[in-house]
Amino acid sequence: MTKSGYIGSYTKKEGKGIYRFVLDESKAAIEKVETGFEIEASTYLARKNQFLYAITKEGERCGIASFRVENDGELVLLNKCLDSVEGTGCYISVSDDGEYLFEAVYGAGIIRLYELDSATGEVVSLVEELKHNYKTGPHERQDHPHVHYAHQTPDKKFVAACDLGTDRIVSYSFNENGYDVAAISEFEAGFGPRHIEFHENGKFAYVVHEIANKVSVTQYVNGHFEEIANYSTVPEDFNGESKLAGVHLSHDQRYLYISNRGHDSIAVFAVNEKGDELEFVEIVPSGDEFPRDFNITEDDNYLVCAHQEGEYKVTVFERHPESGKLSLTDGQHHAAEGVCVIFD
Repeated sequence: MTKSGYIGSYTKKEGKGIYRFVLDESKAAIEKVETGFEIEASTYLARKNQFLYAITKEGERCGIASFRVENDGELVLLNKCLDSVEGTGCYISVSDDGEYLFEAVYGAGIIRLYELDSATGEVVSLVEELKHNYKTGPHERQDHPHVHYAHQTPDKKFVAACDLGTDRIVSYSFNENGYDVAAISEFEAGFGPRHIEFHENGKFAYVVHEIANKVSVTQYVNGHFEEIANYSTVPEDFNGESKLAGVHLSHDQRYLYISNRGHDSIAVFAVNEKGDELEFVEIVPSGDEFPRDFNITEDDNYLVCAHQEGEYKVTVFERHPESGKLSLTDGQHHAAEGVCVIFD
């Protein structure tokens, strides 16, 4: 039994853009990693039905590339929308109906909205490019707004945008005319919210803070995020430099996984049945340097992690369903400058 997926990468050094990998579950190992499509700065990917979207740039022009995924996994370029000069994005996602794409742009502190053709998969146009202008946090990295995440909320009413620079989540309503602010949620100064993982019940969300190396359990109601508690993702006695990165729930919603860049590890937390409490399980080495992102197979048996630095290993962990713990099983293949992992 094999499972396949894609890894998005930087192209600053040796990265090719989009890699395709195949996981052999019978061996708990990667069977192969190959270049899926050579394209510049494809740092984040999003899949919707038979279409795949990737961040990209050409010279000073920045935007999105769309692809059709063939039955064998080959990517066929459909089109590119490069209608901005404000910098490449760091996160993209597609609306539930496949008609819009949301892009967060870290460097410029903006959020973009694109119209998609849900039938053809092409990017139709850039609808709006909206800059954040909120008060910034106290940390040296919070010199101005830094939007790091933009994703539709479970109620399908809003897009939640994490702003690392201003310690806020801004929720927007959206339509063919652009964005409108619906709610603003503030977190402790200097935390630096990066990404959100929603519980399938839609009532709770786990907000990870890159600067503070903490995860907040929040109650989500109508665009608002209210913190219930927060937990550290690195050991209390760790004094080195680290910054939190990826976050994913197991599909059974029982365990939460978070990667730490610098400490180079994956933190594991058990989630209670209601979804409003976490319990620390373990922190395991990720197998290389700067574990930027990872993902979990649909059957919850394996976790695949990409690394931005070091030897660029693609590591595989077997998941133990009852305990949530991870066991490293493979790290023989590489994807240079890997920063995003998705499965087919």
